[in-house]
Amino acid sequence: MPIRNLGYACQNLTLNENVKQKNRTLTDRTCRLDGFSIGRASELIRDNSKDLVKVMQWNADNDVKFFRVSSNIFPFYDHFALAYELKDLDHHSEIISNFAEAGKIAAENGIRLSCHPGPYTCIASPNETICNRSLVTIKMHHLIGQLLGSENFCINFHVGGVYDSKDETAERFCKNFRSLPKEIQEQISIENDDKASMWSITELYEKIYQNCGVKLVLDIHHHKFRSDEDLATAANLAFSTWTKDTPKIHYSESAEDKKPQAHSDFVENRIPELNSDVYYDVMIEAKQKDKALIKYRTKHVHQH
Repeated sequence: MPIRNLGYACQNLTLNENVKQKNRTLTDRTCRLDGFSIGRASELIRDNSKDLVKVMQWNADNDVKFFRVSSNIFPFYDHFALAYELKDLDHHSEIISNFAEAGKIAAENGIRLSCHPGPYTCIASPNETICNRSLVTIKMHHLIGQLLGSENFCINFHVGGVYDSKDETAERFCKNFRSLPKEIQEQISIENDDKASMWSITELYEKIYQNCGVKLVLDIHHHKFRSDEDLATAANLAFSTWTKDTPKIHYSESAEDKKPQAHSDFVENRIPELNSDVYYDVMIEAKQKDKALIKYRTKHVHQH
């Protein structure tokens, strides 16, 4: 079967069942900007990194081989006005140790790690300030991968818009992509969008990949909102961009009684087989996170 590993994103809901708020396992503790201090940030990051170890151990214990690390472990790290560094934190030694422990669990149990910077990561923006902030954000995610010691860490995001023209946007993307160190370029991937006017896999391949070599991630749910592209063709194009690592894709389904783009709590259908000759990993982007993954495995994997 071509699907190699299934994964879930960022939060573990099972660990927090029937647990009081103050005792929950979280990797995205934060504070208000007006309450920010280096001391407060240090405590939050220490606790976030400590709980990342717990989540990684749960993944190992439950045979989860693919996990998306939260982008919110370091509160306001990429805020242009704060600009703190790891060495500035009071608990930096403990934080480094926690990340190393989480990374060790992942490595020993074959858990692939990735991350997904948010919608404000737009290195193709015509606004230079936005581009510069986005590059800082990407470097922060690279730091997370380094701290985890992850050899094939993946930083996946969207182009962010089409702006004035797709051709000019693609040029700006490639220019800023090339400005990053080679080791960061090799970690980056971009995915297709969920609007017909935005970026399809074919457009990403022809206008961006062929220009700068960035890897492409097929999001099957987003692909449904395009009528000009066959799913198998899109998958083959995306897979062809992964020359060193196993390709990864995203899978989710539409939530009931919401706009079609919204993600459902669980995924009920079998994830489609995209290519009988290529193994690929699947990130399940469902609202119920690990619970959705376990339910899917019980229904579609473990019964065979």
